[in-house]
Amino acid sequence: MAYLGMRSFRISLLFLCAAFVLGAQPTFNAMSRTLRVQSKHGTGTIFNIDVDGREYWVTATHILTGAKGKPYGRIAEKTIELKILNPGGTGLEWLAVQFTVLQPPDDVDVVALAPASLILSTATNASPLPTSDGLMFGGPCEFLGYALDGGWRARTNDGRLWYPFIKHCTVSGYDADLKMWILDGINNPGFSGGPVILGTGDALKFVAVISGYYLEPTEVIRGGAVKLAPNTPKDTVNVNSGFIIAYDISHVVDVIKKNPIGPKRVVK
Repeated sequence: MAYLGMRSFRISLLFLCAAFVLGAQPTFNAMSRTLRVQSKHGTGTIFNIDVDGREYWVTATHILTGAKGKPYGRIAEKTIELKILNPGGTGLEWLAVQFTVLQPPDDVDVVALAPASLILSTATNASPLPTSDGLMFGGPCEFLGYALDGGWRARTNDGRLWYPFIKHCTVSGYDADLKMWILDGINNPGFSGGPVILGTGDALKFVAVISGYYLEPTEVIRGGAVKLAPNTPKDTVNVNSGFIIAYDISHVVDVIKKNPIGPKRVVK
């Protein structure tokens, strides 16, 4: 099976320095574990977490089911093939990977996936801790993902490397019944399935999974008239409200704990 290696690049120093100076930025470890994924329904974002020394991958359920909203649907297959963009590949180099599906019992837009063998086979440190402990209302956070039909290409000693975009958000609210966070920020198509992060350095955590955003009806003026008459006709369209839906990472941690089948990782 094709696998992705965790290699050391000069650009990692750039991320680590930026994180130290700014105090709330993703590390090279978090960025390298966040990749672009493709299913038969489209593309989005997927990221790696380690639980009890085993490798798992997390994304949004709707990327696998094609749902446009609730209900997100159940994934009928026990195993599923997805394509992951090789971050160090030349151009768009997709790698086919088989996963065992570990789906939470509730209708939530997050799913855990266990590969048959390690994908990040040469990782030298553990993933950021998957927990929302420490997330505070009104506090800052960031989220990572592959919007704008992809990510961005970093120039390294070994060529070019794909990285996810980074966006800022603020914790705005929480639905305790659904264990769903409401964040203040602008989400874009492609971020679905990406991680919401808190902190930086060794204290960085994966706290939630991006699902989508709330739409808000807004009136728009028909035509392109410069001078608007009092009774100018208007239409109503749905626009991005700036409120992001993100499901707590505990949804996948709980189902993983009940099904510890991910391949073991030896961290040096």
